[in-house]
Amino acid sequence: MHLLLTLCVFFVHNRALRGQTVNELTGGMLFPYENEFRQVRSLDSIWTFKLDDNNTGIDEKWYLSELVNNTISMPVPSSYNDITQNISLKRHVGWAWYERYFYVHLSWLSSTDRIVLRFQAAHYFTMVWINGQQVMTHEGGHLPFECDIRPYIEQENVPIRLTVAVNNTLTPTTLPPGELTIISSTYRLLQTHFDFFNYAGIDRSVLLYTTPETYIDDVTVVTASINFSGGIATSAILTYSIVITGSDTQKTHVKVDLVDADGRIVATNNSGSMEGTLYVENPQLWQPCGMPNTHLCSEHSYLYTLQVSLSENVSPLIDIYRLPHVGIRTITVTSSTFLINNQPFYFHGANAHEDSDLRGKGYNDVLLVKFLNLYQWLHSNSFRTSHYPYSDQFYQIANQYGIVIIDETPAVGLSQKNYFSPTTLAHHKQVIGEMIRRDKNHPSVVMWSLANEPSSNLPESDSYFETLVAYTRSIQRSSIRPITFVSDQHYSNEKAAQYFDVICINKYFSWYSEYGRLDRISVTLTAEVQGWWDTFKKPVIISEYGADTVTGLHADPPVMFSEEYQQEFLKEYHLVFDMFSSIKNTTSGFLVGELIWNAFDFETEQGITRVGAKNYKGIFTRQRQPKSAAFVLRKRYENMENNDSQSSLCTIFK
Repeated sequence: MHLLLTLCVFFVHNRALRGQTVNELTGGMLFPYENEFRQVRSLDSIWTFKLDDNNTGIDEKWYLSELVNNTISMPVPSSYNDITQNISLKRHVGWAWYERYFYVHLSWLSSTDRIVLRFQAAHYFTMVWINGQQVMTHEGGHLPFECDIRPYIEQENVPIRLTVAVNNTLTPTTLPPGELTIISSTYRLLQTHFDFFNYAGIDRSVLLYTTPETYIDDVTVVTASINFSGGIATSAILTYSIVITGSDTQKTHVKVDLVDADGRIVATNNSGSMEGTLYVENPQLWQPCGMPNTHLCSEHSYLYTLQVSLSENVSPLIDIYRLPHVGIRTITVTSSTFLINNQPFYFHGANAHEDSDLRGKGYNDVLLVKFLNLYQWLHSNSFRTSHYPYSDQFYQIANQYGIVIIDETPAVGLSQKNYFSPTTLAHHKQVIGEMIRRDKNHPSVVMWSLANEPSSNLPESDSYFETLVAYTRSIQRSSIRPITFVSDQHYSNEKAAQYFDVICINKYFSWYSEYGRLDRISVTLTAEVQGWWDTFKKPVIISEYGADTVTGLHADPPVMFSEEYQQEFLKEYHLVFDMFSSIKNTTSGFLVGELIWNAFDFETEQGITRVGAKNYKGIFTRQRQPKSAAFVLRKRYENMENNDSQSSLCTIFK
């Protein structure tokens, strides 16, 4: 019986998951901004929801009729796990079904416009039906997917039934990977190798939007070069690439304008070509916040708007797309420095999870703005999207305030030999392509991170990451950024770091080893950081370090889990960081950043090391209130903001 249940669940899941051919990425994934040619409507609301306890809904074709029996109300967007008092929903593994009805406005139906249904993200595998007809599937959480549903709208003046099935089962070839064991009909054990809760559901917005029948499908804009005189930018060259899709693209003409913050056109290309160049005199640069000679993290970075106008035979105008967050900036990496606009940059901030009470990983405007305000209070200038791409709005607000992002794929927990399979590699490439396609135009994104804490000591990881890095470089084309991954291995056993531009390492000396020995941090951490530099001769970022802290627990002398221990732990690490800092030691330093783990306490699976099923390494509680260590970090980051730095020059990543 145990084996039969296992086979049945995997048959239903894998038939949906692997029965669909993964297509090569085509076209764009532009954020749906509303304008005079495009309308946007949200389908966020309270949907009908039903758990598929026996994973029979696909075979029984639940999508052919309205969901009935044992349905509940479920907010979208939100993870579904923490919404009710039902423990079976909290730990559910398998299919969950959503449904709602909506109308399409007659003005949309009477035109020839495309009507696009877009999911900003759902976790993990998603199938979508309109009135019982399957319209799309998508594998992976955290990134958008969409399709034109006009062909599936058969009648006017009748409600459209939208049905969505989401499966959170992880397998050895998913990202992140996992392994499912069926213990009984009510006990499915999903084993994973990452330390956060596997929240599931439609956790970002669902949108409807229109585009003209022939439309601007993709836009890529890149800072090709900046000329400086006396440290002042005197001119810049931007290159762009446009993709037009539709029934009649041969007669179209493209005009591209760069518009400054005051609404003035500062550069134009009216050649009609899909690829071109813009020359900008006396450009205002996008600058990272929180560094000497830039701006405070409470102030805006300078952004332009790229306006792309599409017409038929020069006129009339048939479509416009305005890309609102265009930043003119360059990225430079040497063997020991990371530079933005030819100025040394030092990453300092707190990583986080998209995680909160009740909503799980569900997107929420309030949480985003609170995150921004806490970051500004800390004087943080950067974060890593650990361990998956964040919602679009995170990048948009980071663009505005000059917060620098290391953009990371959901490849966390690649800990087993069989996880480095050809199937996983193909999916990993797909995910990288989707992430770059969505995030390539954000000036805040300065580096791609391909994985977090893989077993990169295994021989199988060598060719895996060599292939992955080469693929990432090939699809970036002109939009080149440095590439990293995050290792928790020892430098002497590391197989993959040789292929990357920047070394990111996670280290927890005197937490996961030598428990409580604060006096050992300087010895062990100094040797480790120096060893990475000596071995690879590349810039190093401490991408995680931290200690769990129970709010209100005090001890003197400090002991583990007390607020005093977290404070002293950070201070000891900071002394070592300062020894190697490329900012403080301009001739011998090679450490280009420090990112604490974590900004906020977050949900995990239950276990004897996770009291209350929480990771308590946050410097803020899960409710966004500061612990004592937050004030230590704030003082350090504020001092960094006020220190002097020196400029340097070398080859540019564009």
